[in-house]
Amino acid sequence: MIVASGFIEVNEERDVETVVKALEEREVEVTDRKDEKIVFLIEREATGQVKETLDSLKNIEGVRSVYLAYFSLEGADRDPEDTSFFEAR
Repeated sequence: MIVASGFIEVNEERDVETVVKALEEREVEVTDRKDEKIVFLIEREATGQVKETLDSLKNIEGVRSVYLAYFSLEGADRDPEDTSFFEAR
């Protein structure tokens, strides 16, 4: 599972509810909100899916900026003793 977290700045405080609904439609979890900022969490099976979701956030009406604070790496949840992830594929 790949995880990404960050926050969105909306244009005006009145845009917050509209943006939250759009995030929920994209199956993006809203973990907090304050004034014109919304904290989000994305969980997907593959890096490409996370990127696609992140790219779509900037196109939501009312969004000023999207900031990425955390992004997990594929394979980061594997056993550190298991080196098969690094073997040639």
